[in-house]
Amino acid sequence: MTARTILVVEDDDAIRMGLTDALEMEGYRVVAAADGEAGLEMGLTEDPDMIVLDVMMPRMDGFEVLRRLRADRLDTPVLMLTARGLERDRVEGLDLGADDYMVKPFSLSELLARIRSRLRAWDRERGIDDDRALRFGNVIVDFAARSAERAGEPVALTPKEFELLAFFGSHPGRALSRVDLLRGVWSEDDVVSRVIDTAMLGLRKKLEADQSNPRHFVSVRGVGYRFDPRA
Repeated sequence: MTARTILVVEDDDAIRMGLTDALEMEGYRVVAAADGEAGLEMGLTEDPDMIVLDVMMPRMDGFEVLRRLRADRLDTPVLMLTARGLERDRVEGLDLGADDYMVKPFSLSELLARIRSRLRAWDRERGIDDDRALRFGNVIVDFAARSAERAGEPVALTPKEFELLAFFGSHPGRALSRVDLLRGVWSEDDVVSRVIDTAMLGLRKKLEADQSNPRHFVSVRGVGYRFDPRA
């Protein structure tokens, strides 16, 4: 599986850098912003798997950032940080769509545990098991064992097809452009004409019941492809 991306939005340099270092040590890819406006832009463009969001920030506070992210239908888990422990602040954040809340000063080990917990819960909601198995329709893909089956029968997937499935599994229901897929799965040296379309034909042939009318790997006109695990 590719590294999970965590967006840290925090104006305190020491906290932001400390969180970045700790999360990278845990194996995450980290992107960071020092104010609310930059955090909002990165939340909409970096496609993070989780957001750690401070409340009190310059240019735009965390509540407004969260409000705009949810208004844009971004369902990424959000853990809010605040120096204020007032109940009304926690209630406002949760009502706006925050998934968790921690008050400064906080335990780093507890914050990391909460991030792991929220990512596991989000994976389950999207059909990805804790053991990193992706399930959709009558298909089971076990990334740890590098095995796949459809309707109980084994399916032979190439290494690149496993990578492509892992990337789709991390972005269910989202329209992904060819640029998104190239950056997420292929390196520049791998790129040849129509490589993505060829790979998609392979996945449909192996994993769709009717490759001419795919349910799970759907073409999005003018964009690219969308993975629908619940179709």
